Order: sequence, then structure tokens, then C-alpha cells
Amino acid sequence: MFDHPKIVKLHKYTETAQEIVLIMEHCNDAMYLENKLENRKREIKNENKIRNYAKDILEALNLIHGQGIVHADIKLANILLHRPTDDEKAAGVRPVMKLCDFGIAQIIQPELFNGEKKALMKERSGTAHYIAPEVSSSMVPVGPEIDMWAFGIVLYEMCVAYKPTQVKNYRYGQGPIPFRPRDWKKLTNAGADV
Repeated sequence: MFDHPKIVKLHKYTETAQEIVLIMEHCNDAMYLENKLENRKREIKNENKIRNYAKDILEALNLIHGQGIVHADIKLANILLHRPTDDEKAAGVRPVMKLCDFGIAQIIQPELFNGEKKALMKERSGTAHYIAPEVSSSMVPVGPEIDMWAFGIVLYEMCVAYKPTQVKNYRYGQGPIPFRPRDWKKLTNAGADV
């Protein structure tokens, strides 16, 4: 589908009446974000890592959006980490985040929306706590902005190890996303601006 270093490669696809099999590129620390942020509740303290991870994700999103695809399910489980070997690390290669799982991706069809970069999401889909507020029902025009919303949630999680929906009294889609100063004080001003 895509040949890009920030997108997990699909090597082979087969389908039978009982199952669908995808043979994909191996990412040697695939569950890093889920394990660190969701399971261990530990934020990423190194701001350079956050910046590099964010850059990797944005590169992947820029590519797919430029090719008329909305991922529609950006979340920790769909962003995998591949760490370099010792030799690669010695040569200056850094860990890379890779986007995967295009199972509910939407194809942008500007001809249906007066030239706007939109796709018609026939059924409300995505993952709770990452879905953009505008995806509130079926038959909704969506565009790259829903991926950017979900990316913002992922970035927020990288910084504080919880989702904004876990903040007491915050109602999803009702007002600005909460920033509790006590959680964000660990970051420099530049880090908080990421």
C-alpha cells in the first residue's frame, strides 16, 4: 500500500472464509506506547524523544493525507516503535515510530464535497477517547482533521500518561481540552508548546 519508513510495510495479504492474514514488517518494540503510557502510566520524560516521535507520526500522516487517505483510527495501539540494532544505534540511527492498521481508513473524495478534502464516513468508527468530536454519527464528512485531533490526544498522552477524558469534570467535546498545571510543570515551556 505505502512504501515509507514511517509506515509499517504490508508484505503479504491472504484471505480465506475463516480468516484474514496480514504479514507485516516486524517492529521490535511495537507495544512501547501502550506499555509505557497505558499499562505503566509513565509519561515520556525526554522531550527530544517526544519531538522525534511526533515528527515521525506527522510525516506518516502527511504522506497518507497527501495521497487522499484519512486513517480514522490514530491511537497508541496503531503507532509502533522500531528500535535500531546496536550497530545501527552506533551509526546514529534513532528509534522510529511507524503507523499501522488502515482497516477503517477513509478515501478522500473531493468530488462529493465541492472540492473539499473530505471522505464520507458511513458508520461512526474509530476508538473511544481518540475520536474527534465532529464524528458524532454515521454519514459524516471527515477529513485529515480527525487524524490531527487523534494525534493531539496521542501527543497529550506522551506528555502526561493519561487521556484528557480522564480529567475529572471534563466532558468530551465540550470546551477546550484540560491542561492541569501540576502535570505539565515537568515539561519546559518549549516542551509544553509541542
